Amino acid sequence: MLFGRIGILMFSCLMRQLHSAPSSYGTMISMPLVDNIGATLKADLDVTKMNKYLHEYIQQEVSLGVSKAMAGMVETMVENKTRAVQTELEAKIGDKMKQLNQKDREKHAFFAHLSSNKENLIDGTVVIFNRAPLNVGGGYDTASGKFTCKEDGLYFFSWTTLSNSRKDFTSALFVNGNGIAENIVDNDETIDTMTGSSSAIFQMRKGDVAWIGVVGAEGTYLRHTWTKGIPASVFTGFKID
Repeated sequence: MLFGRIGILMFSCLMRQLHSAPSSYGTMISMPLVDNIGATLKADLDVTKMNKYLHEYIQQEVSLGVSKAMAGMVETMVENKTRAVQTELEAKIGDKMKQLNQKDREKHAFFAHLSSNKENLIDGTVVIFNRAPLNVGGGYDTASGKFTCKEDGLYFFSWTTLSNSRKDFTSALFVNGNGIAENIVDNDETIDTMTGSSSAIFQMRKGDVAWIGVVGAEGTYLRHTWTKGIPASVFTGFKID
């Protein structure tokens, strides 16, 4: 019983001493003791090492708690940042795929040819290539012979004309009424047919219109085929980029 009382008193005094001087390791505490006969005793105890060990233990526990808390915060921050980057990357990839799919859907190309011979076409006449086996994007109109741009970009155009014996045929590519390139079949002195071809690349805007037109007084004769009905006078175009 005596030692139990002594232990309780020592712990109580120790806590009071630590509370009053937490930064001090070296200290001596005095505590009253009461024996079984009620006599008052006095004990001086050196708790220097106990204070030191207790202080170090508390520091260790606090440091461990802080480390765990910081590690949890860092892990949470990394996870949140990773999810944010992943979400952003997925969104960018999705947008890029949509752009590629949209670009793939917006292809523009046509191939047109004559279905019959043309002769004595005057200056400025639009050569109407009235058959279009290929017309991706629907930009070419077989009724007017004109291609209307539906999307900004670089476009490639090419056309070939077949004249008759001793007949000339001069034509040009026009965009919005401006001559871009010319095609001359000078055949007025030969007894055989003759072909001529030209091509051009042009930066077009949505709504621009391109066509093949007769130049001067040399639209005398234009054949649609040479043999077996295979098209010989043709007009083609497509979007490069």
